[in-house]
Formats: sequence, structure tokens, C-alpha cells
Amino acid sequence: MVSLLVFSLVQAASPATTEVQPDWIRKDHDAMVAGQSIKYQTTSGMMPIRAHNGDIEGRIFFVSYKRTNVPTGTKRPVTFVFNGGPGSASVWLHLGLVGPKRPKMGSKEGFMPPPPYELVPNDESILPDSDIVTIDPVGTGYSYPEKPEFGAKFWSVDGDISSVGEFVRSYLTTENRWLSPIFVMGESYGGIRGSGLANWLHGHGIGLNGLMLVSPYLGTVAQDGGKGNDAPYAFNLPTYATSAWYHKKLSPEMQKKSVDQIYREAMDFAYDEYLPALDRGDNLSKTRRATLIAKLHRLTGLSETYLDDANLRIVDGNWYKELLRKDRYVMGRYDSRFVGMDRVWNTDSPENDPSYSQVGPAFTSTINDYLTNDIGYKTTKRYYILGEGLTGPWKGPEGILDESEALRVALTNNPYTKVMVAMGYYDLACPMGSVDQVLDKMELDPRLKDNVVRHRYQAGHMIYLDEDCRKQLHADMVAFIKMQSSPTAPTGTVRPKN
Repeated sequence: MVSLLVFSLVQAASPATTEVQPDWIRKDHDAMVAGQSIKYQTTSGMMPIRAHNGDIEGRIFFVSYKRTNVPTGTKRPVTFVFNGGPGSASVWLHLGLVGPKRPKMGSKEGFMPPPPYELVPNDESILPDSDIVTIDPVGTGYSYPEKPEFGAKFWSVDGDISSVGEFVRSYLTTENRWLSPIFVMGESYGGIRGSGLANWLHGHGIGLNGLMLVSPYLGTVAQDGGKGNDAPYAFNLPTYATSAWYHKKLSPEMQKKSVDQIYREAMDFAYDEYLPALDRGDNLSKTRRATLIAKLHRLTGLSETYLDDANLRIVDGNWYKELLRKDRYVMGRYDSRFVGMDRVWNTDSPENDPSYSQVGPAFTSTINDYLTNDIGYKTTKRYYILGEGLTGPWKGPEGILDESEALRVALTNNPYTKVMVAMGYYDLACPMGSVDQVLDKMELDPRLKDNVVRHRYQAGHMIYLDEDCRKQLHADMVAFIKMQSSPTAPTGTVRPKN
């Protein structure tokens, strides 16, 4: 019995069979990145994702970048990169931040460029400091389930995490990278995937050096329309305040403050006054209600009449249109600095999100050209950008979607792992206040407090669109990669203090 048990555990923990495929494309490149001459090899193709019995259930498209002009024996980090959705390809981080080329945008802030679009060298690529593997989960990019009925195996929180985990394990074996410093980078829903993946990797014997989360979704931030969850109203408020500050809709006194001061004031109000008052419901006194409305007006610029009529609760879908209604503009959800126009102005919500409609075409056009002409991967298949490749429903958990507990467990089990969280002040898709609130409630052991590092940027959801923010984000990530390539654990977490 004991020998059978030991055999089964060893078998389960052993690396996957090498998965090099005959249709993988390898190509050598030269580039100048921030003044450095970089030689690298790309590999692109489909990685088979297998069931326990070895049958192929899906294929994940990836592009890897391996720097080749380094001294023999150099132990290069490898960073696995994906976006969110669920249902989004990795195009945003791939071209926007980590790869050697990026779309040329229309301004320093990243506003819409005129067509035709073009790629330019990306001096903020992390390739000089880490090899890169961009991952398109099943149903995104060129990735697909082996049979249509297998889609349900991938399109759920746990199925998605385990399939990406299996990709990482197969890649480490196929490319002989088991002993490399390993990093994971995820954006948006990639925060859910990345947090769960950190725990999955450790449970499958893979040591994670660092997790980089860009504008992450970690737990419930959506306004569910019910009467029992007021937290999203409270913790969306700080981003409403910073957005109103950016568009100069606050009082002269408030406009003199920095964006971070505005954020901190709104966050303190949300914790100490706003959420407790909302929780009182109909028992809130008239005096306290009036005081609350006045403070909400001070922080958002919305009229006291509107706030009273909204029963103190600002619906995010209405906010995008209400603040700038008199100026005949709507705000972006991904980045509230972006503005657009509507056909009529007496409706509650905008027709579209200008921060996506202004950015999507540039990334869609350039990734299709780039994969074919630079990477050399030629196919007649469509590259699915955002949601179009999910041919079945996404199965969420029963109850609240929150992977912060998985992240806590991962950090507790491996105190060498650290997390870098990057957030934008103008992000209304994954508002900074909601991310902070989830992290604040993670109940991480105090000895591990410094294992989570938070960085804030004057940008929206796609921090890297803004030129100055992209440079700062790159510097922060490179510093993190260098530090965590030779990680240390906090005193008293791996062994008792002497």
C-alpha cells in the first residue's frame, strides 16, 4: 500500500512529457531596446493541453522570447504573461508592455492614433532582463478546445487556472526551464488567474519567484444590482473622485490637492463613513444623510439633487455619462481620462466605452500583422481578441468570485514569493479602491506584509498606454524581477527566529 502511494505521488509530481510540435515556428531576431543590442529567438505555436490519461483536450497558442546574446551559463528569468477577460488574448500586455514592439499611439497619454496603424520599437520591453512567454488561454487568440464539447473544461475559474498551469508545466519541461527564476504577469481578470495560478504552481511543485499583477481583478468589485452588497459603491468612490479631479469638476480647494491626496481622502471616507452609513439603510438619520450627500458632492462634483435621487449610491454605468453630461462628453471605463460622444444626452448610460473603442483597432491591426510578418506564424484562423472565441458560457463560482485567499495561501506556503500590484488612479474597470480593499482584508500574516508591494500610476486600466507611466511601470517591474531572481524570505517565516 505504501509503495503504491509513493509511486502515485511521484508520478503525479513528475514533469510532463516534452511537447515540442512540428508546426512550431522558431525565428531569430535582432533589436535595439533602450540602446541595447538584443539578439533573441521567438518560438510560436500551439501547446497541447492534456487530460490525466494523456488525451489532448485543448491547444494554447503562445509566443516565447528567449534572449540569445548572453554569456553561456546565464540563468535567465522567464516571465509568463496573460491578460484577462475572461476571454481576452494576451495582445494588450504582449504589444503594450513586455514585447520588443508596441503600437504607436496618438499622444503621450495613449489617446487614439490615426489609421493606418504602425508598430514602433518598445524601449520598455522587459526582454533585456527576462525571457517572455505570452499565453492565450483556450478560446482566445488562436487557442481552441480540441473538440467543441471540451470548451466547458476550460471556461470556468478552476478549469482556466489549471489549464494555464498545465501550459506552464509543459513549457518548463519542453524548453528545459525548470530551474529558471519563474515569474507570472497578469492583467485585469489575470489577477484572478494569477492569484489562483500562484497557488496551483506551488501545489504542483513549481516554485514561483514573483507575481506581477497589472490593474488586477482580485475579488468582487462589480455592482451586482442587489441590496446586500454596498462595498462596490463605497470602493468605486475613490476613482470617481480622482476622475472628477482630472476633469476639474471639484471645488477650487479640492483641485489644489494632488491626485493621491484626493484618492486617500476618498478612501478614508469610504472606510470610515460612507460604507457604515450605507449599511444602516433606512435607519440612516436625515441629518447624517444630508451630511453624507454634501461630502459625496465634495468628492465627486455631482449635484446634491442627483446624489439624493440616487439614494447615495452612484451606479458606475451612469457615472460615465453624468459627470460630463453638460460638456457633452462621456468618460471611458478602462481609463476615465478618455472621452467620447453620444447621439442623445437624456439617457443614463453611454453608447460605448471610448477608452476601448479608441484603443482596440490599433492593437487588433498590429497584432495580426506582427504575428504573421515579424513572428512568422501564418494561419487562416482568426485571432480572437476579446470574448469572441468563447463559444460557450463562462462558469463562475457559487457565491463571490475571490481568489485572494488562494493568493494568501500561496504566499504562506512559499514566503520567498512576492507580489507586485500595479494600479491606475483612473481605472474604473478594476478600481484602485476595490483592489486595496481586497488586499487589506486578505488576512496575510504580519510577517508577510512586505511580500505584497503596491504601486500607483496616473493612468487608467492599461497603465502602459501612458508614456510616462509605461516608463515607470517598466522600471518598477525590472527592479522587482532583479530582486526576486534571488529572493529572500522574511525573518521567521521559513524557520523560527533564533
